[in-house]
Amino acid sequence: MDRMEITYIGHSGFLIEWETCYWLFDYYKGEIPEMDTKKKIFVFASHKHQDHFNPEIFKLNNNDHEIEYILSSDIKLTKGNYIELGITDELLNKVVSVKPSNEYELYDTNNNKIILKTLKSTDCGVAFLLRYQGKTIYHAGDLNLWVWKEETKQSNNNMTALFHKEMNVLKDIPIDIAFAPLDPRQEEWYYLGLDELLKTTKVRYVFPMHFWEKPEIIGQYKQERSIYASNVKIMDINQNGQSWKIEI
Repeated sequence: MDRMEITYIGHSGFLIEWETCYWLFDYYKGEIPEMDTKKKIFVFASHKHQDHFNPEIFKLNNNDHEIEYILSSDIKLTKGNYIELGITDELLNKVVSVKPSNEYELYDTNNNKIILKTLKSTDCGVAFLLRYQGKTIYHAGDLNLWVWKEETKQSNNNMTALFHKEMNVLKDIPIDIAFAPLDPRQEEWYYLGLDELLKTTKVRYVFPMHFWEKPEIIGQYKQERSIYASNVKIMDINQNGQSWKIEI
C-alpha cells in the first residue's frame, strides 16, 4: 500500500506528493507548499485558460529541483512570449507538449515509468489519466458535461455525446484518485459530469474541483446524489491549502 499526500491549492489546482516525486496540476493561484528538493516535480497544465494555466509555474524551475512540464498543446510557447513568460531555452527542454487522445511516458528520478494517457476535453485542451506505481490517477481539467440552460437543445445534445465518447475511454478502468469538476454555475445540472464518471468506472476517492469558491456544492452533491456517492469516498474540501494523507 502506497501513501501519498494531496494538497488542494485552489480551483482545479492540486499537488500530489509521492515517495519520489511531486505532481502539480493546473496551478492557477494560491500558495504552493514547499517541496523537497530531492524529489522531481512534474507540472501539468490541462489547457490555456487562465484559471488552469499560470505562467508563474515556470518560476519553479531553478537549480534546486529537477522539473518537467507537461503542457497541453493548445498552450503555445513561442519566441515572442519567452521573455514575458520567463522561459529560457534550457527550460524549454523540460517541456513536453501533449495532444488529446495520445499516450506518453514520463520517468521519475529513479527511472520509474509514469504512463500518461490524454483525453480530449469537451472545452479546451486535455484531461490526464496517469498510471504510476500500480495506481491510476485522473485529472479532468475542463473535461466535463457542460450542459447549460442558455444553450440550445442541439448544442447540449452534442456536448453530451462528446462527453460520453470520452468517458468510454475510462470504461472499466479502476481509478484510485479522480479530480473532477463540480461546477455550481450549471445550476440544477451541476452533477451531470460527476454522475457520469461514477457510473462509467469505479473510483476510490474523488476530489471535486472547479467549484468557484462554493465548496458547499460538495455536500449538496453527496446529499442529493447519494446513489452515486455511496461507493466512493468524495472528499470534503473547505479551504485552499487543505491536505490529506491517503493510503491506496
